[in-house]
Amino acid sequence: MNKVHKSGVAIIGAGLSGTALALALSQKSIPCQIYEARSADADVLTSGIVLTPNGCHVLNEIGVLSRIEAKSFLFKQSIMKDGEDKTIATTDVSSQDKKGYPAYRLYRLALLKEMKKMLVERNVPVHYDAKFEKIISDTADGVSFQVGGEVDHAAIIVGSDGIHSTLRRYLTDLAPAYTGLFCVYGHIPTGSINWPDKDFYAGSCTVLGKPGSLFMVPEVADGTTMMVGTQFPYPEQGREGWQMLAAKPESLVALLRTDYDQWHNTARQILDQLCSVPNRLLSWPFYEMPKLPTWSSISGNVIIVGDASHAMPASSGQGVNQALEDAYSLSKLIAVDWTREKWPLSLETWQSWRQAKIDRVLLMTRATNLQRSAAVTRQTSTTSADMEPTLLDPTRWLFDLDIESLDARLAAI
Repeated sequence: MNKVHKSGVAIIGAGLSGTALALALSQKSIPCQIYEARSADADVLTSGIVLTPNGCHVLNEIGVLSRIEAKSFLFKQSIMKDGEDKTIATTDVSSQDKKGYPAYRLYRLALLKEMKKMLVERNVPVHYDAKFEKIISDTADGVSFQVGGEVDHAAIIVGSDGIHSTLRRYLTDLAPAYTGLFCVYGHIPTGSINWPDKDFYAGSCTVLGKPGSLFMVPEVADGTTMMVGTQFPYPEQGREGWQMLAAKPESLVALLRTDYDQWHNTARQILDQLCSVPNRLLSWPFYEMPKLPTWSSISGNVIIVGDASHAMPASSGQGVNQALEDAYSLSKLIAVDWTREKWPLSLETWQSWRQAKIDRVLLMTRATNLQRSAAVTRQTSTTSADMEPTLLDPTRWLFDLDIESLDARLAAI
């Protein structure tokens, strides 16, 4: 893999997974550069992300975590409430190892800006207004590709260009599938609600009601603003249809107020606050990538990661965290001096190892979606088998990067 140090790694997409990969490679003195289709000022403030201990571990390893702590709301528990405001379940969302990472909640843009500052500090080039167009050649010696009408070359090209990845089309015709669930969410002042107890805002909280559920978490470091959302079945609209719906605040308000009278008092207060500023409401249709046969080309020099390879619904709470795991583990793989013959085999091993965890996350997500559904659906569909992935202690598998098992598999190649 000496070619990597000579020709470098091209990364398509300057989102969280792309910037994480670049930072991880820069730590290993592997040259890389990022190509981003949008302009440098295109990032906008929308909503936040939850970094669970696995994501925190990755960010700590690449030097980011300490720089975002002051910007984050830290918490250790996720609470579930019923329609009478009683706590019916408490889940520990902090790691139990010696590092003891809590969960972090912060705006996606705050994290991305900090990571981009680090790219500048480490002299990692980011080319904006540079849309990836196509692969021109892909051989054992490297990849030639076209970006913004210009031809460039790299030893390896990695697509971290999101759920609608252009680079993915080089590897497969498969596309994301709509799960049938639609989310409407927004932000409210934490002090605007007469909370029955502090469990509602001390960490993440899900309120189960007859029509479905409300899920919430403080969005800023001091906890004064909360993200609140709900999800429900909704017919497929297509990209243009979703954009049109998102641009109609009155339609989103109407969806939030469906079955309003069936919610209890606390939930109605929350919905009233959400609907009081309709032009600030946001929406998110849940899509999921089918399992792909491969995340890399025959040569091993065209690779996809993150949402490009395994996009999952936002209800997983793991989209960003799993993308960070991809980036960190792939950087370790790239740093090894593989032969031409063993490099594709190492990628197959890495994908198999990552896919096993992705599969478990998706099972957990389906159980979460079932928990958040209308009461009649929960009561008629929930079985012990349905709920098992959610009830399993996530600290046993979700929060562990398990790099040791990858190393063991790679050693056997």
